[in-house]
Amino acid sequence: MVTTRMFMNQTWTDLNSPTKEEVDSLILTRNINPTIAKDMLTPTPTQHAQDMGEAIYAVLHIPSFSRTHSAGSNQEIDCVISANDLITARYDSIDALHYFAKQIEVEEILNKSENSNVFFTMMKEIYRSVTNELAYMEDWMKEIEKNIFEGQEKAMVFSISNASRNLLNFKRTLDPHGKVFEFLKQAGGEKFGKQFKDEAEETLEEWRRVMRVVNNQMDLATELRETNNSMLSTKQNEVMKTFTILAFVTFPLSMVAAIFGMNTVHTPIIGKLNDFWIVLGLMVCISLTMFSYFRYKKWI
Repeated sequence: MVTTRMFMNQTWTDLNSPTKEEVDSLILTRNINPTIAKDMLTPTPTQHAQDMGEAIYAVLHIPSFSRTHSAGSNQEIDCVISANDLITARYDSIDALHYFAKQIEVEEILNKSENSNVFFTMMKEIYRSVTNELAYMEDWMKEIEKNIFEGQEKAMVFSISNASRNLLNFKRTLDPHGKVFEFLKQAGGEKFGKQFKDEAEETLEEWRRVMRVVNNQMDLATELRETNNSMLSTKQNEVMKTFTILAFVTFPLSMVAAIFGMNTVHTPIIGKLNDFWIVLGLMVCISLTMFSYFRYKKWI
């Protein structure tokens, strides 16, 4: 499906899951390079930007783990950028582009549009959406931290792993954006003028800000994992210590019971008056002595 919108005397053509017929039409009407047009028909595994004469072709991937998409999924936007036109191709519903289209409609009605290139205005909305995803991620990390200190260390092992996986996907997906914007800053500045170069630098700074947030959250996830592992290990050590103490207590009692249970002719105490209570009292005394010693050593 092809949708065309106007933005400050600029034209934005958006292709959602483009067909060959739609792309062929753009080759004729917008003079798109056939190689680029062919590339826009299917997703591209790598992110890059290249000079195409009168335009610049850029492929960007957008990370997402919101409830509307599968966890850790990436969405692709192929862009043909020129001074007054933008052509985008995508293969999925991207919330940020939907909001951007609504924003254009509102600004056009209110006549409040800023004098900026439509591509960079779109990227601002995309990074705003990414920031919202990271804010959701931050809330998730706070919930993990609370659960860790409420004694749910074992369950949090999987939550921390999922959170780290999503953050790693964010970093891996967003990291190539820097090279793309650096290329746009250099090649686009020479091709489209100083304003384009300045807007590319602003977008590059916005990318750096988002990457700082991602890196900070990855550091937080690492700290939470180490804290969770330490608390889980401490709790397991406490359990093992308790079982070890119980083993030390029951071992001499078992030995006493075995000694007095031997079928011998001259077993001490056995056969005398109140022999059962004497043996039982001896076992109680041994248990109390060992527990007192463990308490003295602060092992329990």
